[in-house]
Amino acid sequence: MTADQHNAPSIEQLIDVIGNSSVGITVTDGSGTVLLHNKAQSVLMGGEAGHLRDRILVDGTKDGLTALLARLDKEDRFEHVAVTYQGTGGRAARVNAVATGSGDTRRIHWVSRPDIGERLPIADTSPEDPTSDAKQWISAVDTQPHPGLAPTAEREDILREFYEVAPVAIHLIGVDGQVMQANPADVALVEYSAQPSEYVGGHIRRIYENQGLLDDFLSRWDEDSPIINFRANFVTREGTPKPVVIFSTAQAEGGSVSNTRCFVFNDPEPQRERDVVSSFGWPA
Repeated sequence: MTADQHNAPSIEQLIDVIGNSSVGITVTDGSGTVLLHNKAQSVLMGGEAGHLRDRILVDGTKDGLTALLARLDKEDRFEHVAVTYQGTGGRAARVNAVATGSGDTRRIHWVSRPDIGERLPIADTSPEDPTSDAKQWISAVDTQPHPGLAPTAEREDILREFYEVAPVAIHLIGVDGQVMQANPADVALVEYSAQPSEYVGGHIRRIYENQGLLDDFLSRWDEDSPIINFRANFVTREGTPKPVVIFSTAQAEGGSVSNTRCFVFNDPEPQRERDVVSSFGWPA
């Protein structure tokens, strides 16, 4: 599927969605030299980095990058690999990655989901908890300055390639609930790859199992309220539940929301109970 087939975002949308996402994003060359990374990745690494060498621990091994690159040489992609980023206040994360090209044209697209225990939004009967790691995470991302290698229009080819091949589902939702854009991974997640127009351009309600939960989400997006580390069920085209983990924030200007920045992961623990907002749950 090409970008034209699912209404690719504008370059301005790509810069915002990638640069301000609530998950870490890095694009490197085949050796690990960083071509760009976003604010969330700076938080994970405890600062900026021009190379991933010595920045990733895998199974306690300092040179985790070598192991990850070797795995990509064999598999081209992987999901949910546990790593720890090295740096001032470096953090644990689960990493998805995909490799494209070869030789001098080889690029690796990394998406890092912070390894946090809490989630947002919380149940409506739960008190606000300023120590919540989910709340602390999004606050750290929001206040982090853009790195020197942040997404820019000059890197449009890299940004568009990332959107097309990203090892995570990405969709942009309008304030009215319309699926404005969805990348190939997102369309595939809910099994609309053969009929993308049935999904993209329609209402996001089509893919949520819990309709009351979605109504709550839509009201929060309008308030620019983050949805972080939230477990829910999507529904595929054939009606099969698809357990996912959602990280979503909204682009808001002048008090109005233009679109969301939704990053959706296959849940590596699909047996876990799905999250709810109301203490009574929401009607399906």
